[in-house]
Amino acid sequence: MQSTYVVILITLISIITAILLHLPIYLGLLTGLLTASFFSIINGYSIKDVFKMFFSGIKNVYTVLIMLSLIGMLISIWMASGTIPSMIYYGFKYLSNTNIILAAFLTCSIISMILGTALGTISTVGSAFLSLSIGLNIPLPLLVGAVVSGAYLGDRTSPMSSSLNLTATMTETNVIDNIKHMQYTTIPVFISTFLIYWYLGNKFINTNTNGIKHFQNLFISTFNIGFISLVPPALILICAVIFKMSIVKSIFIGLLSSVFISLYINNLTLTNLLKIAVYGYYPLNKEISKIMSGSGFISMINVLLVIIFSTGLNGILEDTKMIKPLIEKISYSIKNFKDLIYKTALLSFIISVITCNQTLSSIIPGQYLKQIYDKFEIPKSTLARTISDSGIITVPLIPWNVNAILVSSIMKISAIKYIPFAFFCYLLPLFTLIYPNFRNIKSKN
Repeated sequence: MQSTYVVILITLISIITAILLHLPIYLGLLTGLLTASFFSIINGYSIKDVFKMFFSGIKNVYTVLIMLSLIGMLISIWMASGTIPSMIYYGFKYLSNTNIILAAFLTCSIISMILGTALGTISTVGSAFLSLSIGLNIPLPLLVGAVVSGAYLGDRTSPMSSSLNLTATMTETNVIDNIKHMQYTTIPVFISTFLIYWYLGNKFINTNTNGIKHFQNLFISTFNIGFISLVPPALILICAVIFKMSIVKSIFIGLLSSVFISLYINNLTLTNLLKIAVYGYYPLNKEISKIMSGSGFISMINVLLVIIFSTGLNGILEDTKMIKPLIEKISYSIKNFKDLIYKTALLSFIISVITCNQTLSSIIPGQYLKQIYDKFEIPKSTLARTISDSGIITVPLIPWNVNAILVSSIMKISAIKYIPFAFFCYLLPLFTLIYPNFRNIKSKN
């Protein structure tokens, strides 16, 4: 038990130190990993055993690692081939004389559901809305709150979302089943958020279409804008939802179709396309570069290392039973369904607050609470939903969390200012805590 506290304490201190010194989060996790390995060897495990435990943890998420790598390449190619510019173009086409705040929420919701990444959505569509808001007298905190709300809807709910797929892996559930299970909390909160942004945004309806036309002309002159560019995301959704193919296969098909369009319709060279896939897309036009640039496989390395070290650490903690005493303390205090939901949400949120990253808030509750859900005969999709509704969705609301730091950096505003207006991100966990009171839930419901 003592070694457990030491490992957790050193890991947390290392992560916080890494953040304060502006170092990669994975270095803090690596320190925790080495500490756990050290105590494992002291307790009688061989170095070979430690490596086996490390790789057993990683083995659970290899599909997520593959998917993230593909997404990094996919998004950069989508930027270069005109897919993302087409999404933005057609989104902006309908923004004249409309509620920009509501449009930002809806557009970011749609794009994030297609891309599966909040930060990818914010850095592209969010940046475009940020540029549009200049000179339109739209309060930046309100606009960014709407962008964040829409972006994190997809980050939590999209079939392409790495956090959703990681949570499904950790809870031993099916992604599509989880999405269906999420509708009970997602739909009421989405409608409530829609109405809030509709009401608040009506005060700032945009009658100046010059900014929108400027971006449309900029995209038309630079990219091949057209519905053909929207085929790859449509293919991914068709493969995943209609044909029920795995997310990795669906993304791979989308990637292949994007490569085909880039080579034979947009006339990009294979060499240039490979560079974009690996290193990211960096347009020469400075105005476009401010809206969208980067991504690529290289951009995913930090995230990949965070997941590798997190799951490797989890593998050691699980196989050495270091984490067991803490989980037993939690499980012994759970008396009923409502109590289980509350403590799942609280554990996931606290881990997100303390560790400052989204990954562990999914891994630890998912890995260790699924046995308790089995014990209470509650579907593990409920566990996946509760994690998604708490630790996953609230990361942009924690100012020192990596997600909030990145959002602040991209949108040029402090987290404290936009947090009050990111309604979806805090209404969802609140509704999740209230939801069990509305239903007389039986053991198998």
